[in-house]
Amino acid sequence: MKPDLELMNDRDYYVRWQVAKKINIEHLPKMMNDENLRVREEIAIRIGNVGGTFANEHLPKMMNDRDYYVRYEVAKRIDPKYLPKMMKDKDDYVRLEIARRIAVEHLPKMMNDKDWYVRREVARRIDPKYLPKMMNDENYYIRYEVAKRIDPKFLGEMFGFDFDPKYQMGLIKVLAEREDLRRV
Repeated sequence: MKPDLELMNDRDYYVRWQVAKKINIEHLPKMMNDENLRVREEIAIRIGNVGGTFANEHLPKMMNDRDYYVRYEVAKRIDPKYLPKMMKDKDDYVRLEIARRIAVEHLPKMMNDKDWYVRREVARRIDPKYLPKMMNDENYYIRYEVAKRIDPKFLGEMFGFDFDPKYQMGLIKVLAEREDLRRV
């Protein structure tokens, strides 16, 4: 047996991590259940970077890993067709990455995510027909993103929602920057 294959089960995680960085790609699935998150994270990165059939066969097995670092790396690299299965991930950074990559038709299911930065990413990418449902979000950053993209007929309603001067000035700035609202 080759020395690197013998070291796949070394008692020290650092040794296994180095093996995961260098071992031939076809041996990586044997290490997918390693007890150490860094080893599993490296495996997700390498398998994802290979892509194609190999990644489609193995990365879905790591979608529910117990550590969010691993799930985050999976979300960054997995074929987008698998992302809807990860939309309800318990970690906000994983969901943020999903919101960045998922097909636009799935974004309405993420409009009410509990974390504002996930909702902000949704507001940046969602079909504009859904933006009116997001214009009264409690968070300024989401309303700001909505204001950048929303149909002008809804902008008047947005002004009445929040009297915070910073919000009002931000909205005025957005309105001034929008090409579709400029007078010729």
